[in-house]
Formats: sequence, C-alpha cells, structure tokens
Amino acid sequence: MKNIIKIGISVIQKIIVYIGFFFNSFFNNKKDQLWVVAGVEIASMLKTISDSIPNSVSVNFGENRFYDFTYTYSFGCRPFKFMLSLIHRPWLLGKLTTQRSNFLYIGGAGFLHFPEDGRDWEFRFLKSHGVKLVCYFTGSEIRSFDLLNQYSQENEIDVITTYQAYASPGIDSKKNEQYRRLLGVSADKYADFIFNPPIDQMAYISRPTLPYFYFVKREYFKQNIEKFNDLSKVIIVHGPSSPLIKGTPIVRAAIKKLKEEGYNFEYRELIGIPHKEMLRSLSEAHIVLNQFYAFVPGVLTMEALANYCAVLTSADPEIETSLPKNCKNAWKVTPYWKVYENLKSMLDDPVMIKNYADAGYKWALENCEEGNALESFLKIIQSPL
Repeated sequence: MKNIIKIGISVIQKIIVYIGFFFNSFFNNKKDQLWVVAGVEIASMLKTISDSIPNSVSVNFGENRFYDFTYTYSFGCRPFKFMLSLIHRPWLLGKLTTQRSNFLYIGGAGFLHFPEDGRDWEFRFLKSHGVKLVCYFTGSEIRSFDLLNQYSQENEIDVITTYQAYASPGIDSKKNEQYRRLLGVSADKYADFIFNPPIDQMAYISRPTLPYFYFVKREYFKQNIEKFNDLSKVIIVHGPSSPLIKGTPIVRAAIKKLKEEGYNFEYRELIGIPHKEMLRSLSEAHIVLNQFYAFVPGVLTMEALANYCAVLTSADPEIETSLPKNCKNAWKVTPYWKVYENLKSMLDDPVMIKNYADAGYKWALENCEEGNALESFLKIIQSPL
C-alpha cells in the first residue's frame, strides 16, 4: 500500500511540474542566466554557496536545527508543511525552469519527494528545457557502502562506512545502495558538471568528477594571534556532528591518556550546539580535532583554519588525490590510529601549534575564502558546454 501511495504521489507531482511550467511560461518567455541552488542544508554549505553566487535563488528542502539561515524558499518536515510541499515543490520546479537557465543541486534531495529513479525524471525534465545542471555531492547520499567497504578491506583501514551503519541503522540497506547507484547513474547521464571526491565518496559514477570547493564566509576569518600569547593551558575543541563516525571514542581515549600523563589543557567536546556557538569556541581554540575516518577535511576543518586553529584530521591528499596538493601543511594529517601520538607531539611543542595555525589560516584564506573560491568555482560552472 505504501508503495502504491508513493507511485500515485509521484505521478501527480510530475503532472504539477508540467502545470507549473506551462502556466508560468505564459508570463515569462525569456530565461535569465542566473542560478537556482537547491538541496538540504548540511554544514552550512547550501547557504554559503547560494550566497556566494550572485542573485541566485536558494531552495532548502529540509530544516536543520543547528542553523537559523534564511533562504528564498524553505520547506519543513512538520505534517502541515510537508503536505503543502507535496504541491509547492513540483510547482516550483516547473516555475523556476521557465525563469532560470542553471540549476545546482547540493546533495541528493530534489523537488520531487520520492525519486525512486535516482532523479532521472527530474534531471531529464531540466535538460529537455535547456538547463545547465550541476551536481555537488556532499556525502552519504552518493557514497557507496559496498564500494568503500571493499576499499576498506583491501587496504586494511577503517573508513567512514565502517561505523556509519551503527550510527544510522539501515543506511547500508540494499534499497538505499540501489538508490545511490541510480543517483550516480542519473548524474552521469545528465549533469554537465559533477563535484565529488572520488575516494572519500566512492560512487557509481563512471566519468571523472571535479574536486570539492569550500566556501568560507569572509567574516569567519579571525586571525586571533593574541590567543597564542599564553599557551600554559591549551584549549582543544572537538565538535562532532555524529560522534561514532567522526572518531569521538578515539579522541576521548587520547584525551584521557594525556590527562593521566599530566598534560594541562582544556578539552571542549561540543555536540548538538548552534553553529554560532561553535564559531565562538573555534575563535578561542588552539587545537581542533575534527574527523578521523574521512579522507576529505570537511567544513568544520575549514572554519577552524579560518579561526586560526591548528587542526588534526584524517584528510590525506596522498589518498584523496582530488585535494589540492598545496594543502599538505594546512592541517596535521592524522589517521585514527595516530590521534594520541599527533596530539601529544603538538602539546610537547607549542611552536608547532602556532605554525600549523599560521599555515592553515593562510591556506584557507587563499583557497577557501568565499570570494577566492567562488572565482575558481564560477570559472568551471559558467564555462561553455
């Protein structure tokens, strides 16, 4: 019965898309060259990227309790809002297709609620009306558990999918894996550009993908050199969005051992706090411990670098070759088995903390500050097809 309802809603939504398209075509027969940026807010990426692209329309398909951002269109998950969105989202897809020539999808969410085809119909509709389509994948919506777990076994290394199914039961189901397969195939078939790190987010995408861009707001950059004037008590921050898959048990073990060895520091473990509070703690921190099973640095790493912190994380340009080669000294590459060792070496050498904070800040300012990153990003997505 549930599948029948989903199929029925899917058919009705596709009809609404066409109604929205033809109705709005009467009032708008000329598209502009501006962008629609759509997705679910993850690590402030939707907001940052949409703000970075001039005059873009931002569409947020889901609420995130950690952020209080505003978007051009925002859809909630509460029952009444959800029911309205069953009509509004497909209507909006039809409407925006008459107005905008460029669509950027962040993540796997889209305008239609039940994309059992991996968004094949939605992407095909956009392409049939001359839209430039960009897919910017962010993680579990595209990352194949089968492929990355195979990589884990072959290389005898734990990866993010090693523990993710324990944190989110069912995420590794055959049904979800099949959806990720279909999403990869649809992006392969229709997208003009695909941004996806090929190792960290192994996917069913056959053609080469483009490397990640991180867009850090200029006001987040705070070169607080004064906090290094007194390192008698180093402040260490760990702010996992999902403790198990970010390596929090390993972090706690390292912190416990160092305290027993007599090291004097303040450890702040920040879980489930608003984004503004996280930024405030980063401005005070000397060392940030991010994540230790991923091969990309993540948004928190970039925000920590912007706040003049030394960062330990497992992102490794020797493994994830899509990372910029010049990032090697921006953070201390730290696989999960070296958290204690590398943190101890920093506490033993305060000059090292300052050196990493300085190198990381300069690298992030040059590569990830929204203005600089946007210039490189737009050169790609605005290039002729």
